[in-house]
Amino acid sequence: MKQLLICLLFPWLSQGQPWVFYNLENLFDTINDRGFHDEEFTPNGTKDYASIRYRLCIRQSARVLNALEQSGKSAPVIGLCEIENRSVLEDLINHKGMRNYGPWGIVHYDSPDHRGIDCGIIYKSDQIQIIDSDRIRYSNDSLHTRDALFVRYAFDTIIYNVVVVHLPSKAGGAIQSEWKRDLAWQKISAAVDTCLDPTIIMGDFNDEVGRLQTKFFHHQWRSSNEPKSQGTYKYGGRWNTIDGAIANFDISTSICDLSMLHVKDTKWGGSKPRRRWQGSFFKNGYSDHLPVYFSQVVGMRK
Repeated sequence: MKQLLICLLFPWLSQGQPWVFYNLENLFDTINDRGFHDEEFTPNGTKDYASIRYRLCIRQSARVLNALEQSGKSAPVIGLCEIENRSVLEDLINHKGMRNYGPWGIVHYDSPDHRGIDCGIIYKSDQIQIIDSDRIRYSNDSLHTRDALFVRYAFDTIIYNVVVVHLPSKAGGAIQSEWKRDLAWQKISAAVDTCLDPTIIMGDFNDEVGRLQTKFFHHQWRSSNEPKSQGTYKYGGRWNTIDGAIANFDISTSICDLSMLHVKDTKWGGSKPRRRWQGSFFKNGYSDHLPVYFSQVVGMRK
């Protein structure tokens, strides 16, 4: 209660544990995995996706995370989505652009997603001690999608829980697909809603970040909010904030709007994310999403 009163009375607040979330836009390897629809990301697929393009994707992903470190958006835990498997994460953390900020560890589980994409976490293993991890599954006979990733860890003597999500898309219509995202939130809230330790759920919500997500949780949960930013994802000429977080503590949010991540939007005006793919055309960009930086609000700034 004392900490809450301090937060309300003083506008200058210090930042505690930070996190980064980033949708890597189809970071696939070049191998066709049996049982999954990843054929386009193979040398004989429609994207002509061979080792050179794969290495460029790894390099560009490492460049963004390197730029975030240099810009002051450093975090010991980074949540990632649209990654195909553990091997792409291993190649990412072993890239020369990442090695200087390590050593890095990985938490990853394979999901039943029909395309074979998963969520994952990379973390600085000299700062983070993993206590437990698991997947939160909401797939069923009619929904084959990526699991949420749960990780419990210790940082600076404090126990945290983090959940990384990539919720089902609005394919087929926002209203028609709403049940999929609602099902995911129900499963996630059942797993973590009563956690007493600081808990953050971050990821690609495929919905505008806000009260829509917190309705599935008890009243102490709150949503990330960055009103000064135009958004994390642009569709049909309109920016949307679909990458964010909810937490059972006060959270500060900053969309990482680095100039290198933008390109001129010749169709709609302004700028748009410098994406990796435009249909089947390789653009050698970074992602169609912008990364987001979160930090825990813990009290007065000294």
